[in-house]
Amino acid sequence: MALILVILALLILAAMIYGVFFLIFKLGWVIAGKKANKWPLILAGASTVLLFGVFILGIMLGINKYFAPVKNVVEHTFEKTQITTGIRPYTNPQYGFTINLFGGTELGEPIRHSSKNQFILGFDTNFGPLMRQQKQKPVEKRTLPPMSALVLIINQKKPVADTQKELAKMAQAFQKSGEGSYTVTTPPDYSIPNMVFMEGQGSTSDGVPFMIFAALAIQGDKQYTLLAPANGSKAYLQAIRDQVRSFRPEGMPPAPLPYQASFTVPQRENVPALPQTAN
Repeated sequence: MALILVILALLILAAMIYGVFFLIFKLGWVIAGKKANKWPLILAGASTVLLFGVFILGIMLGINKYFAPVKNVVEHTFEKTQITTGIRPYTNPQYGFTINLFGGTELGEPIRHSSKNQFILGFDTNFGPLMRQQKQKPVEKRTLPPMSALVLIINQKKPVADTQKELAKMAQAFQKSGEGSYTVTTPPDYSIPNMVFMEGQGSTSDGVPFMIFAALAIQGDKQYTLLAPANGSKAYLQAIRDQVRSFRPEGMPPAPLPYQASFTVPQRENVPALPQTAN
């Protein structure tokens, strides 16, 4: 039914666009002193087809640019049948940054927004099998599985003279961007050189609480903003916190693994939350 409505809406839109083009070409034909309607009809039809072609091409290019880099991660999420646990040290082959990925977290390919601005998307692929497990339960017993995402923004800029001052500006921007969405709950943590870590807490429009963890870094001519919104148990949130705090730009030693235990998920959580560690 929804598909039929979409097709009907597109046909109505096409008819309206065709009518507008026909009136434009007809007016030009009348001004030119022509009487036949043949060419206004043909030109209006060709213009409508061309406009829809450009529109569809734009959609395809957008999908290719923004969806293709994360296609494998999305497909893996839908096809995945087992939950991944543990910690996997990761080094990005293109930008050289390192991070300890927890559980099912996977990163897509870099997306080039401009010549000096790229970003990388990732998320916890365990959401797929966990969501299927929930759907097998009665509706009244279903719960929201833990979920998290990673958004890494890489900006190429001129090296700054005062790194600490620039980091403070980035931390202030993170705090300001949360107005109306989340509240920063921790002071900026500058314990790692050239980096600052922050945390925020908020809730969705449906009242679902979430945390957002941030790692901001400057290394040479690159500025990094790593954001990780997450929802889940204390153990799960601690794992995502440690994941973000393990981020290191290229040229810095990788963060050590904070522990060798796998993390739990809410419906199986019968152990204390994983211990916090200082990075």
